[in-house]
Amino acid sequence: MTLLLIVAGFTILLSGMCSLFEATLYSTRLGTLEAEKATGRYARRADRLIAMKTNIVQPTSAILVLNTFANTAGATICGMYAVQLMGAGWMPVFSVGLTVAILFVGEILPKTYGATHWRTTWRWIVWPLALMQTVLSPIIRITQAFARCFTGDANVKPVTEDEIQADMQLGKEAGEITTSELQLLNAVFHFDDMLTRQVMVPRRDVAFLDSGWSFEKCLAAIKETRHTRFPLCEGSLDEAVGLIHVKDLLGIVDGSADTLKSLARPLRHVPETLPLTRLLREMQHTQQHMALVDDEFGTVVGVITLENIIEQIVGSVQDEFDSETPDIVPEGANVFVVRGLLPVDKVNRELGLDLYAPDVDTLSGLLVSRMNRLLKTGDQVRLRGALAEVVEEEDGRATKVRIRISEGEKDGETTQQ
Repeated sequence: MTLLLIVAGFTILLSGMCSLFEATLYSTRLGTLEAEKATGRYARRADRLIAMKTNIVQPTSAILVLNTFANTAGATICGMYAVQLMGAGWMPVFSVGLTVAILFVGEILPKTYGATHWRTTWRWIVWPLALMQTVLSPIIRITQAFARCFTGDANVKPVTEDEIQADMQLGKEAGEITTSELQLLNAVFHFDDMLTRQVMVPRRDVAFLDSGWSFEKCLAAIKETRHTRFPLCEGSLDEAVGLIHVKDLLGIVDGSADTLKSLARPLRHVPETLPLTRLLREMQHTQQHMALVDDEFGTVVGVITLENIIEQIVGSVQDEFDSETPDIVPEGANVFVVRGLLPVDKVNRELGLDLYAPDVDTLSGLLVSRMNRLLKTGDQVRLRGALAEVVEEEDGRATKVRIRISEGEKDGETTQQ
């Protein structure tokens, strides 16, 4: 009887160890291991487990081989001893008891523990798992060669951006990531997909200085806009000759310069389809904070600044001279007042909507495309999941839009008040 209990206990122990190793191996996060590798005293163990997770087929095969061998051999030997000691009539009872013990003690409990306590258990499974993988390597190679006959060389697919964002959402729900951290991370992912035209200041809103203006007129324009950088033009943005910084005007005050053109700095042109990530790198390299944006025909369609780019990641950046209202202002339950020139994809991201129109970047442009005309105050457009109402407009362009979120709204219906 003692030998029977020893064999049964050893079988359950091996099964539980394999289950614990498997659950911990799959639950441990690579980010945690990378951090431990860089700073912790378990750097060697972290490095070894990273290698195992990178080629996870090897350790998984070792675990499955040992677990299958332990359960099969253990059940067979225990059955033989049980028949000798208790007779064939007790065999079904013993088999049920051993199966239940393996199920709970050898499978459920260790897997649950490994999945919930992986932050501590991973440190202690690395070297036993490495030893197991080394000892069983001949068998592993045979089983993998046999498996490849049916599955081929199945490469592990890289983690997708959607999976990473889903993990970030789970991290927020678990309390590991704050709301502000999640918003910042999502903005970084979204930033990689944005183009220059989506965040530029449209041509009609660009304030510039004319090379023929007097110092007093330039000073008045600076006081009105509170900007520090201006394109210097000869009549229009299409005739831009450079960039003027407010500090440059001190040259006129102290008499060291005669004309605005003599103070102008280089002002580069960029295509409207240039990705923001590339434009940001170029601005960092050239140390320029402003650029003119050209369309496919070479016509200037707007201006973009370094601040416009950074705001796509960290949100609105305002100094003591800015008097702008927030892009989105809550007005009640599921009711928001939104700036008309806000990019459509940002509206979708902030309000959880799914608005879209081809060749349209801003909310105002979306409403114009739905109405097929310039906008008027009071115009209403039923969008997918929302009702949009023009609150304020300027020259047929919506500057403020009230959005009432409602799942019952149908896309595309328009009304005029």
